[in-house]
Amino acid sequence: MPTTFDHDTAPSPAPAVVAPLTLSDRCDAPAVVGGKDGSTGRGACGAQGCVQAVLPSGRHLIFCAHHGREHEAALAAAGAAIHDPTGAIGWTGTAGRG
Repeated sequence: MPTTFDHDTAPSPAPAVVAPLTLSDRCDAPAVVGGKDGSTGRGACGAQGCVQAVLPSGRHLIFCAHHGREHEAALAAAGAAIHDPTGAIGWTGTAGRG
């Protein structure tokens, strides 16, 4: 079996640089949302953004923790660089569960 050295493999692309999110950054994922009159329809999730994905095209997407986890596999398969700091803040995703 031939020996493979680090210099024999293609280098990994540098991770995308992402700016810190602010309180005004909201989830880009589509969701069913309720109107003030009780009607429902499709719209942006609008929850606080905490997960960022940078597509190979350079486009940045922001997701809440829920939608970030939901779309993580598809984003990774599309070659997106994903920045998910939710583990750094102690998020377990089980809030409200007894």
